[in-house]
Amino acid sequence: MSYVDAVADPIRLRIARCLAEKGAISVRGVANATDVHPNTVRAHLAALIDSGIVVAERERGARGRPRTHYALAQEWTFTGQGFRGLAELLCAGLIHAGPDQRELHSLGVEWGRYLLGRPGDRDAREELPRALEALGFQARVAGNRVYLSGCPCPLVSPERPELVCGLADAVIEGVLAGTGSRLRLARAQHEPALRSCKATLRRAA
Repeated sequence: MSYVDAVADPIRLRIARCLAEKGAISVRGVANATDVHPNTVRAHLAALIDSGIVVAERERGARGRPRTHYALAQEWTFTGQGFRGLAELLCAGLIHAGPDQRELHSLGVEWGRYLLGRPGDRDAREELPRALEALGFQARVAGNRVYLSGCPCPLVSPERPELVCGLADAVIEGVLAGTGSRLRLARAQHEPALRSCKATLRRAA
């Protein structure tokens, strides 16, 4: 589950806001603060933990069975819905300025290399999902296909979602190049309305 999808649910969004305000608290504390049944809270906390937004912490120094408290992950800044508002503003500014497609593509390629970290021989099929998920996509690789779901493109750029889709393609190219892989992006299919994309990879001659 991507960051965007994780907080798209109103109850999870309410829970995230609660943790941002109160800090580390128990399931019961979250339930009382949000007026949500504890069992429902547990299910949504599990989804937030899976997406990396929330972390579980064991209470230290307590007698008996230690209680678990939940808090927002340190690297996740809660501002409405994460950085979505800022992303929307930046995309709007980019559209207003008139984007140069070649420059955007070069930026995406370089960003893919940056997300990869230190370049070197690595398994591109393992690195691609990690890099794309850092940008808010839910990604998986099966054979020579890259499947993206929960794409943030139409959310952060409703007027020109294809701009974000194109950046995702370029990031894929950057990761492939950075890993030293002989795989190349051959074709991409984007369906912004369904928030899903599919890319086909091929081995360079």
